[in-house]
Amino acid sequence: MAAGRTIGAMALVRVLSPQSESEIAVVTSLLEAHDIPVFIHGRHLGSLLPGLQIGNYNTQSIMVPEEHASDALELLTEFRRNDSNETGPPLRWRDRLRVVLEGILFGWLVPGRRDDKTADPRDDDA
Repeated sequence: MAAGRTIGAMALVRVLSPQSESEIAVVTSLLEAHDIPVFIHGRHLGSLLPGLQIGNYNTQSIMVPEEHASDALELLTEFRRNDSNETGPPLRWRDRLRVVLEGILFGWLVPGRRDDKTADPRDDDA
């Protein structure tokens, strides 16, 4: 920043807390296509810490300047309405069975607590 030059503070309003990276990309593109500046709060930290989303710790929020908030909310309302109309066909019984069998047969891939049946020889030394 040049000496003597100040940049006015801009009030930002949260318009969406996206659930995925693809939703961030689509919504950001939509807003920028309508000349609405976009700031993504928590963009970098949220990308580094995937998994359980915890409040302002690793969540990401799409924010726009206060004067563009009503336009952004209108666009997002239309976007969500169009998005919710497109539901896929229900799973066939074979696909449902496959999902259940994969869960049963490959459930060992899911991390969980396992009781160790063998004693650790190092425990005897203590």
